[in-house]
Amino acid sequence: MDTQRTNWTLIALLWTTGLLAAAQFAKLTFTLDGFQAAYQNQPAPLAVSAVSIVGILGGAVAGFFVGKIGARRAVLWAVAMSAVVSLIQGQKMPFEWFMLTRVVEGLGHLLLVVALPTMMVALAKPSDKAVVMGIWGTFFGVGYALLALVVPEIEAWGGISAVYQAHGVLLALIFPLVWFAVPKVMTAGAKMPNFIALHRSIYANPRYFAPALGHGIYTSIFVALVAFLPNALDAVWLMPVLPLANLSGTFASGFIAKRVPASKLSIYGFAAGIVLFALLGLTGSVTVALLALISTGLTAGANFAAVPELNSEPQDQARANGAMAQLGNIGTFSGTPIFALVAGSVWGIAGVSVVICVAGAVIAGLAYRAARMSAV
Repeated sequence: MDTQRTNWTLIALLWTTGLLAAAQFAKLTFTLDGFQAAYQNQPAPLAVSAVSIVGILGGAVAGFFVGKIGARRAVLWAVAMSAVVSLIQGQKMPFEWFMLTRVVEGLGHLLLVVALPTMMVALAKPSDKAVVMGIWGTFFGVGYALLALVVPEIEAWGGISAVYQAHGVLLALIFPLVWFAVPKVMTAGAKMPNFIALHRSIYANPRYFAPALGHGIYTSIFVALVAFLPNALDAVWLMPVLPLANLSGTFASGFIAKRVPASKLSIYGFAAGIVLFALLGLTGSVTVALLALISTGLTAGANFAAVPELNSEPQDQARANGAMAQLGNIGTFSGTPIFALVAGSVWGIAGVSVVICVAGAVIAGLAYRAARMSAV
């Protein structure tokens, strides 16, 4: 690969693959009512979070596993596995079996969110790396926005089964494109470390865990806000708009990070969120809600851009991305059940968001400060 120029075509393909990774969460978020109707008296919201289980347990290991098999092979395995699982989910089955497919799907999701950004940044020249990671950071918001538009149409036509099958078909269609177009990134064959020692090494190094900490705190907000805030504001039309507001901030963060260190921009986003979510609780304003989502979008993109800022080598970036996956999955797993407790109240949602943003500004801020000092 010639990293003196950025391969935007391949980066676009990998980012598009990332949209299908985001759909692994979004397809359940936007079919939750139909899913609950199909599985009455079952804890349906856990089906959204179940994809996170593998990431929680193995996120930190994933970076090394990607290094062992190579990023290209990891993406191919993940796309193929995810396609098969999605097609299976389109069949009728007991709730327990469906939850099992979600856990398996979590393995594919984990490999994608670790390998894809590692490959994208490797395909970019140094001056474009922050922009590329800012673009990567939009994958979740764009994926949610697109599915918010198309899922109701597909569900009205063929039910929730058609939604899951359509996801599997799209994954199957993108597989040959990735197979033929994407080069090898990172030499395969790295040794897998001791599980306990690995976690100690990652979480003892702020250059690895600081972006992940910011990302995990952010993810505890995003999915829950998209799921619950539109109904609380009595504005269901916001469901596809909130992700768009979020990703506008995320996309902008990649360009802002060329002038402002991403490790600082993340904290600025949290600080703005504290003010905006407090105003949202007081006013119930849709405009303020959109501004709050833009601020969290800045934080989301900045956390991704901070990975190459603090880690120059692909192997180090893979480890940092593994920590991102682990703490990000903890955030998505815990956020939805927590916000469900206050789902009917704008003030309740805003209040929880304020507390989370305060934690982000303080805790992630200290971690980023330590990371910058260790990188000097």
